[in-house]
Amino acid sequence: MSLNRAPSQLPQAFHLVRQILSESTAAQGLTTKELVKEALKIYQSENPNHDATRLQASSSTVAESSTKGQGKGKGKGSNVLSVGKKEKGVNVIPEGHPFVSTSYLKSQILARLSSQSLLIKSPSHPSSSSSSGSSGKPTFVWRLNNPKQSNLSTPSWDYPSHWDSLISGEKTPGQTYYEYKQNQLERREEEKQRALDSGKVLRTERQIWEWDGRKDGLTTNMERSHLNKRRREKRPLKERRNLLAYERLIGVNGNEERMEKQVL
Repeated sequence: MSLNRAPSQLPQAFHLVRQILSESTAAQGLTTKELVKEALKIYQSENPNHDATRLQASSSTVAESSTKGQGKGKGKGSNVLSVGKKEKGVNVIPEGHPFVSTSYLKSQILARLSSQSLLIKSPSHPSSSSSSGSSGKPTFVWRLNNPKQSNLSTPSWDYPSHWDSLISGEKTPGQTYYEYKQNQLERREEEKQRALDSGKVLRTERQIWEWDGRKDGLTTNMERSHLNKRRREKRPLKERRNLLAYERLIGVNGNEERMEKQVL
């Protein structure tokens, strides 16, 4: 079966993933195999004439054919086992299904949704009873993502509308990806600026030089690097004292000018 499919099937695949995960009662999420299993249940309920045993028979046939190529041979005085060419696995997903195949589901559908922060992929934490028989290979689960967003002037991202745009086919995954990343970039810039203005994050030398709110007469560490240690340590206090005196002087002169205008 070809992995190339019509663009109209992508929205169906996105809708199916969202439906399965939203209806799931699993606290951690679902693995890729569990997603496929639930998708096949939905497919069989919608297509009762589908022969579910055909794929099982095909898989058993492949398993038998792979064992026929095994035999004993000799190599350098010792018995060796000659194994035939490895057979290709059977696709358990029916022809025409939006998921196409398990590998396509992981690499194209789930990966796209994860890149746009619609899904979260995290390692599963099996119970002690089930972990005893595990092979040690890490298992990952998928779940829907709807993160909390800080209150900024830049509009927060509407994740439900994001889903609707993909499912309806109104926008391509590339368009929604670009719009989402642009929104996140603007929000990060605003959060960064807020942190700088509040003093939670210190500005770098370059940021201070480019800062519109920088007051005249105050220098940075780099601008004071030519001074000796004693002067370099005392210069900030001296600059702020001079700036405060200057602001007071400007304030007094400004008040006198306003009083003269009122008298006139």
